[in-house]
Amino acid sequence: MVVDTPAQLRNEVDLLFVVDNSANMAARQRELSRSLKLVFAKLAFGRGLPDLHIGVVTTDMGIGEYATADSQCSEAGQGGRLRLAAADCGIEDDFLVVRADSSGILSSNMAGNEGTDKLRSQLSCMVERGESGCEYEQPLEAMRTALLYQDGQAKKFVRRDAVLAIVIMTDEDDCSAFDPALFDPENPHFRGDDPNFRCFQSGVICNGDDVYQPGRRDGCKPWDDSPYISRVAEYTEFLAHLKPDPRDRIVTAIIGDSREVGVQLGKRADAELVPTCEDNSGAAIYPGIRLSSFVNTFGERGLETSLCQAGEGEYLSDMVRKIRSSLGTTCLEGPIKDVDLETPDRQVDCFVYQQVDDKRESRTYLSACDKPGDLANSSILPCYSIQTGGEACDTRTQLTLQVYGSAAPAAKGMHTIAECQVDSY
Repeated sequence: MVVDTPAQLRNEVDLLFVVDNSANMAARQRELSRSLKLVFAKLAFGRGLPDLHIGVVTTDMGIGEYATADSQCSEAGQGGRLRLAAADCGIEDDFLVVRADSSGILSSNMAGNEGTDKLRSQLSCMVERGESGCEYEQPLEAMRTALLYQDGQAKKFVRRDAVLAIVIMTDEDDCSAFDPALFDPENPHFRGDDPNFRCFQSGVICNGDDVYQPGRRDGCKPWDDSPYISRVAEYTEFLAHLKPDPRDRIVTAIIGDSREVGVQLGKRADAELVPTCEDNSGAAIYPGIRLSSFVNTFGERGLETSLCQAGEGEYLSDMVRKIRSSLGTTCLEGPIKDVDLETPDRQVDCFVYQQVDDKRESRTYLSACDKPGDLANSSILPCYSIQTGGEACDTRTQLTLQVYGSAAPAAKGMHTIAECQVDSY
């Protein structure tokens, strides 16, 4: 598939950031903050910013009754509350609200200047959450709590017709626990008190019998029958219930490589995970096995990128492209092949059809328009034309799909889809 265009383009995006605020995360938060300029530029390219709800929560959900005065973990943590990040940055509501169209930002709940520079500044403040959070990171539970917590808000964060995009950034795996006994330092089930290894031991299973044995681990996957940690499927099922249409949910995880898993003995001869990599400051990043599995359940709208290389490129660009696609775009994606190099302009080989949702039996194929100078009066209508122009595209070819001659209103759920020959490298 090269482009999938709904009959009605949409303009609402609910964007949730789940940010690790434990030790050694400040530099990574700044990298995320710097990437936002590019995110908003790409979101706005050619069509203006969409209407945005932007919220931020941290991975700190506390450790219940096992919190102590000398611990970085409190009883309730930050509890998946959107309000905390917003309040710290002078936003009256629980999240940032931006009303916009192709002309720019129309209104917002930001104080003062309401331009895009102010928007980036406000969001940078929100995502830079510091390093005082609990070392038991629980991003999936924080996400669910933030999205469930609707009744107490003056404005609803999740809108019925909006695209929901979630960004999770953490240097350790998810440790969303349903049994707080996981955090009990005297729990005889565990050797040692390293939070990272305790979460690995309780939330992941790998090939081999002895979890404490040093060496590389293969075949690692979430442990669905863990006595302490919630099933990953609970969170995918939650999002599927919240947003039944798969095109309305996009999840990006910025995490450690889940394929590089190893165990070693620490300084006190306790087992600990081997870092999957270190960032430029030498801080360790650990494999995100559960989070990788979570993201993969969303297919092409689940995006995983390495936290090790997060500062080296446009690591949220794929998310922006998925958002634009879900809102609706006429831009053709991918390396569209020029099938006739002797003819001026790009000559493409595509077939185009209209279809209601995923119902193949409703599919109707369209012919190419046969009057280049008068497309709307082609001999067969409706027809399609693939051309440069129309919507401004940030894609390689700058080609858009246009349909002419559809007099009747489009059926509910109607999509126009183009599948084209692409270059293979």
